[in-house]
Amino acid sequence: MSEVLEVEYRGLNILDEISTVEIALDYQHNAIHIYDRNEVVEPEFNFSTRKYELSEGFFKMAKVLYNKRFFEVPSQAVEQWIDERIWVFYGSKKSILKFDKAGVIEIPKDIFGNGKQIPGGHPLYNKYVLRVI
Repeated sequence: MSEVLEVEYRGLNILDEISTVEIALDYQHNAIHIYDRNEVVEPEFNFSTRKYELSEGFFKMAKVLYNKRFFEVPSQAVEQWIDERIWVFYGSKKSILKFDKAGVIEIPKDIFGNGKQIPGGHPLYNKYVLRVI
């Protein structure tokens, strides 16, 4: 199996229309890159806590990926499986959002091309970065 496998997921966007989400599964870095321009699985900002939270659409998609067993799943709950991955969202917001067990890192799209170092040094998926900048 190659280091990055691309798949598609179809779900309902915020307008209750079926939209496609592109997903790149990065086995080397245990990361899942999600290109979501139509807000199907994109994280939601909770104004009460002032933090991004994973959406209901995300959990539906994650459960499908979990059940397809793209990554090895040694008898663990889907929530634990989610926590053990790095999730990077390239979408409609002004930043790229990276979720992992340490929390959320917001990477402003405007830093690309300015020669600045990407926060956290985590690898991004160039194909999706080029689409959103």
